[in-house]
Amino acid sequence: MSVRAIIVLMLVALFGLNACVAPPPRERVVYRESSDQGRHYCHYCGTVRDVEQVELRQRNTGGGAVLGAIIGGLIGNTIGHGSGRAAATAIGAVGGAAVGNSVEEQDARAASGYAWRFRVQLDDGRWARVIQRDNPDLHPGDRVYLRGQHLEPLPRDRDRGRYR
Repeated sequence: MSVRAIIVLMLVALFGLNACVAPPPRERVVYRESSDQGRHYCHYCGTVRDVEQVELRQRNTGGGAVLGAIIGGLIGNTIGHGSGRAAATAIGAVGGAAVGNSVEEQDARAASGYAWRFRVQLDDGRWARVIQRDNPDLHPGDRVYLRGQHLEPLPRDRDRGRYR
């Protein structure tokens, strides 16, 4: 097998291992309906009622090890000749599994961390729970606007000292 073919196989293996990584946790919003549906409010405005910091943990699924073993076994099989082919395949599979698992663990550690959980009472009576990585200095009692799945503070009305 030529050096060019080995390089191509290594690149395929590298990109294949990156495809096994779970995406980082998305910001989530959970709504609960209220019984007060007759009034007209800003449906995305509300008041922060509770703020807490939570830990996000990504888990290792084992997909990196499996894909690494397959790719390493294929590379080992193409490199080995004669009776050494089985040994090269086995060594490639074990080495690929170790590398794939290591890559997946490293990516899981990078995606883990801390986030903020906000419990918000919306103006129309519903409740929302939002988990996001950043906290734009929000505290219980602050007025917020829910934009997509992210909270933004509402600006204060300078003349009256109230929120708009």
